[in-house]
Amino acid sequence: MKNCILLTITIILLMSNGCSGESPTDFDTKNTPKRIVVISPAIAEMLDRLGLADRIVGIGQFGPWPETLEDLPVVGGYDNPNVEQVIELGTDAVLNVKSQAAMNVHHRLETAGIEVMALDTSTVEGVFESLKLIGKRFNRAEAASETSESIRRELFQISQITDNLSRPKVLFVVGRNPIYVAGPESHVDYLIKLAGGENIAKDAIAPYQQISLEIILERKPEIIIDTSYNHSGSLRGQTAGHWRTWPFLPAVKNNRVYWVDPSQVVIPGIRMANMARLMGKFIHPEIFGKPAPGDFLKYRISGHVRAY
Repeated sequence: MKNCILLTITIILLMSNGCSGESPTDFDTKNTPKRIVVISPAIAEMLDRLGLADRIVGIGQFGPWPETLEDLPVVGGYDNPNVEQVIELGTDAVLNVKSQAAMNVHHRLETAGIEVMALDTSTVEGVFESLKLIGKRFNRAEAASETSESIRRELFQISQITDNLSRPKVLFVVGRNPIYVAGPESHVDYLIKLAGGENIAKDAIAPYQQISLEIILERKPEIIIDTSYNHSGSLRGQTAGHWRTWPFLPAVKNNRVYWVDPSQVVIPGIRMANMARLMGKFIHPEIFGKPAPGDFLKYRISGHVRAY
């Protein structure tokens, strides 16, 4: 169980590190890659949306993945993909998240003649920029622009709905033992504000930060969204769980504790508007409706039919 928690935190920290110094913009756009390994599920969703899923020949270790990709060879994690396996797959390009931890392996791939696109998908604007870069590289610029515009319209519409609503205090947990929470400049913080809430960790010094239990108890969150457990059989649904130890918390007292699979809201990407609406169900169910049972479970991505 502890390994699963550490895995979630590791993925988040890797994705939130956009200072690797790598530039994904210097590419020869005359010929587009035909055999792609994609390490990040968020980037895989972008490729799928742009009609490029049939070019993917390998995926990373951590999902969720579009259903059409789930059975492809797995080449490893964000910071340690198996270079030899990537080469054996006849890969033209590897698409991964930008991070300091992956710089060495990215260099090894490039030395082997494999193109690497290291994309920063850790923020809302990073998602739009990544879409733009992928669209440019694979001659899908128009489709990428249309996708971005559609997402922006949906996000704006949600902001109009929540603009004048009361803002209950929200705690969003991403890791436990120790406790890690979503802080400022994370896409989760953006989603909380967009959905009409106030992040109790808005004054943290990092997008994802360790926090003491004492601070949580002192700030008395009215809503707790806990994504810290992602192993098989994890608690899911609207129930106090271990938070019932502190019955004086408004979130516990009023049955506003939600145990959610991290795939629903933790990984930023083109599902941002869906994530915002789901956050709205947790924060303002009187406006967005109550969450359905499936909203707590591992997200299933229905991809396009692969063309073999």
